[in-house]
Amino acid sequence: MVKIIDNFLPEQASTNINDLLTGENFPWYFNNYKSSATIQELFEYQFIHIFYDKDIVNSDHFNSLKPLLNKLNCLSLIRIKANLNPITQTLITYKPHKDKLFKCKVALYYVNTNNGYTMVEGKKIESKNNRIVINFNYF
Repeated sequence: MVKIIDNFLPEQASTNINDLLTGENFPWYFNNYKSSATIQELFEYQFIHIFYDKDIVNSDHFNSLKPLLNKLNCLSLIRIKANLNPITQTLITYKPHKDKLFKCKVALYYVNTNNGYTMVEGKKIESKNNRIVINFNYF
């Protein structure tokens, strides 16, 4: 089951997260693959920032996500990762993947509006600022 919620956070909380992630001093890290641990096509790369993984806070910016986490009312965290996909002249479609191979709730939060999208269960979900997509099964 997929749930799409627009205007998920109050405007100021959304703006704060947007300003953080799009600010010139936010630390993004190059990742030369997108959905598997092998180097693939030339443009299949992204920049990432891992806020939380393996029961460890991994970022000085973790607390900036508190409004998002509080609203989600999570029982437990598995991973919080931000992806930054650079602009391209043509829209690139990447291979489908599952974030985790076990059943869990997955939330995708969109920081900005752009011409990208996410395919979930055969449904095309447009990238829109302050939108969240929650999959109650798994990706």
